[in-house]
Amino acid sequence: MRPIIFNNQEYPCRDIFIKEFGNVTISTVSLNDAIMNNSTYSSEEARFVDEKIFFFVEENELTLPDNVLSKYINEQL
Repeated sequence: MRPIIFNNQEYPCRDIFIKEFGNVTISTVSLNDAIMNNSTYSSEEARFVDEKIFFFVEENELTLPDNVLSKYINEQL
């Protein structure tokens, strides 16, 4: 895991391999909430951060094993 810093706050993220998409970055719903404001980006920096993230999950889901997290994401797409 590694942090993404947005508005001087750290949000956890991690990279995983998903067969259909390759290596992708996953982060938390709390980051998504921070970058969005009523379905629009809160800033240009927010848009830039969002473009790096493939999928957002709850913080406790971020620590799931790669295969479980990958399966969960595929089910949600």
